[in-house]
Amino acid sequence: MAILLILFPVSMGIIAYLSRHHHQKIGYITYAFLITLNTYLMFFGKEERIFPGGWNRFNGIEIYFPREMYVVAFFFNIMMFIIYWRSARRHDNIFTALWLIINGTLIGILTSEDFFNTYVHLELISISSFLLIGIGRNERRIWASLKYMFLSYIGLTFYLIGVGLIYAQTGSLNLHIAFSKEPNPLAVSLIVTGLLVKSGMIFLSAWLPTAHSEASSEISAVLSGYIAPIGTYVIYSFALYDGFYNEIKEILLIYGFISLIIGGILAFLENDAKRILAYSTISQMGLAMIIIAEKKELFIPFFIMHMIYKSLAFYNVGRIYEKTHIRSIILLRDVNNYDINKMLAIFSIFGLSGIFPSHGFFVKESIGIHGDLKILLYISAFTTAMYSIKIINALKLSKKIYYSTILISIIPLIGIVEYHFTKLDLVISITALIFSLAVSNLKTKSLSIKLNYLENSLILQIFSIVIGYYIIKLI
Repeated sequence: MAILLILFPVSMGIIAYLSRHHHQKIGYITYAFLITLNTYLMFFGKEERIFPGGWNRFNGIEIYFPREMYVVAFFFNIMMFIIYWRSARRHDNIFTALWLIINGTLIGILTSEDFFNTYVHLELISISSFLLIGIGRNERRIWASLKYMFLSYIGLTFYLIGVGLIYAQTGSLNLHIAFSKEPNPLAVSLIVTGLLVKSGMIFLSAWLPTAHSEASSEISAVLSGYIAPIGTYVIYSFALYDGFYNEIKEILLIYGFISLIIGGILAFLENDAKRILAYSTISQMGLAMIIIAEKKELFIPFFIMHMIYKSLAFYNVGRIYEKTHIRSIILLRDVNNYDINKMLAIFSIFGLSGIFPSHGFFVKESIGIHGDLKILLYISAFTTAMYSIKIINALKLSKKIYYSTILISIIPLIGIVEYHFTKLDLVISITALIFSLAVSNLKTKSLSIKLNYLENSLILQIFSIVIGYYIIKLI
């Protein structure tokens, strides 16, 4: 029964494409079924392990539905439905078809237990995302979608070469068999490079700021809330096997902290609200890497939290832009009305900010990092708070609404994360908040690079991926 979470939305997406005048009804029927089924599975469902075609583990495809996947899929389906409900009336049957297909594909990748199935789902996600980014067919969106597709396939090529090396070593594409012994280090570095390109990590993320900032509000929400983190989810699922985890732990820590801190700095220097959120995704993907390296059991709660908060932030900031054509932080301060959009954006941005007592603060402190790495975590508290306060201050609200919005986002994550933090952690967080308030009005200049009048030239982006790969290989 659980397999319907994947097959049903993909099948209905195809039907929606063929039904130009009834695509919205098909979309609503699909989500009514998905949410009902998902709710049942979450409370009464059991773990399922499926081998399509009756093949064995060595030669066939393995699909695994753990109970935690039902929880992730539930929140994912709810958020995808809400955004679809708010957006479908502005689009045609092609949008509905792509939306439902990507919905089923994203759930499918959560269940894959072999390299081939993972690759197929990554391909489908890339194609669907490429087409969704280009919806509207204006020049900037088309260019952004082309960059995403081109660089995505470079990343997938790295992944495929690495998988080929592991297949030559083991004769199987199944994760259980491939990681039953120490994997080829070169293969691991290639696979990790490809997945980090998909995740938008620093040095490998030249596609991300443009794609996330130029896409429409609903597409930006999916890209940043669900599609960028899916690469980290695949790394997490691979890291559950000791052979792979031992090989990549150091890579994830180093790359995680670099991405967490530099991504935050780049976000603060930006003055475009959507690009600030795009660079913040790079920073938060760094935190995801650190969590996988240091405390894997915390990854699923963080994944769900990021999925909800970042999609809300991008969708609502994007809607304000589509209604006012204003993305500049300076000009946003003079925009009146749109209180609901501003409230939801502030709620989600503060929730991920890492400022006490937001959810992000408790997640960071629950990782349990000590020693010299703790200093880097303290530095990240400042970089994350700086860009968060910068954009929150631009979304002007009355004080009463503002403070009530902040309070909603600090409701404890009871039973999900442990609340262990020291007085020094609290002092650092409050100091970061005060410092961020003090510098939030400073004039900054973006570090976006222009080459031959093409923003973030493809040549430069390909070069960055190659450099990123050699950094990983050296680590």
